[in-house]
Amino acid sequence: MLKPIESILFATDLTANCQQALDFTNAMATRFQATIYLLHVIEQLPEGVDGRLKNLLGRHKWEDLVTAQEANVHRSLTGKTSVNKMVRTDIQNFCKLVGIDDATFDFKSREILIAQGDVAENIISHAKENNCDLIVLGAKSGLFSKTSVGSIIKSVLKNSKIPVTIVPKTDS
Repeated sequence: MLKPIESILFATDLTANCQQALDFTNAMATRFQATIYLLHVIEQLPEGVDGRLKNLLGRHKWEDLVTAQEANVHRSLTGKTSVNKMVRTDIQNFCKLVGIDDATFDFKSREILIAQGDVAENIISHAKENNCDLIVLGAKSGLFSKTSVGSIIKSVLKNSKIPVTIVPKTDS
């Protein structure tokens, strides 16, 4: 028997490929009254490139660029409204779309996580850190094509100790 879903890790690369996965995550969170941990990982450049850019720009300028990138990602994930307000609005719109009465659902919250490094490792480690019961990832169109399930998804599927759901992008 599967344990109840109390928290979901949704990893996003901030592309349109993830919209259906976000919709699915919101539906699951609504259904199970679960907390969503929204994770975006900023991939590190290969060590040689990283070092050369630091030397070229200077350590402080490089750190400023990395900090600015993290801030841009956070703004992309949260927009100008508070996270809980944004999520509640998104969920209310979803519930109206599928015919669920607002009074019948409850939603805990969504936490924004921004990390840097190996994407698959960060997905696994953040899911473990936050005691997540499910990982949701978005795939490109055509779930079974050669490019839709890349190395990151394969690595997460191979190394995860909890269920992983892959939501394909559908052409609509």
